[in-house]
Amino acid sequence: MNDRVFFSLCALVAIGLIALALVWPQGLGARSPEPFGRPLAQPAPPAPGAAAPPAPASATPATAAP
Repeated sequence: MNDRVFFSLCALVAIGLIALALVWPQGLGARSPEPFGRPLAQPAPPAPGAAAPPAPASATPATAAP
């Protein structure tokens, strides 16, 4: 394959991936731009007297033994 054709195709693929990244949902609760966005459902408030969910193990600090 000619280098001119190969690198032109690589440039087109790169431009297409960048364009897709601009409109793809971002995750972690972030909304995507208008063509793909939709209203977010609000989570229900916790019931009165409900226990809080346990913290993940990575959030608790490690204690050193004396």
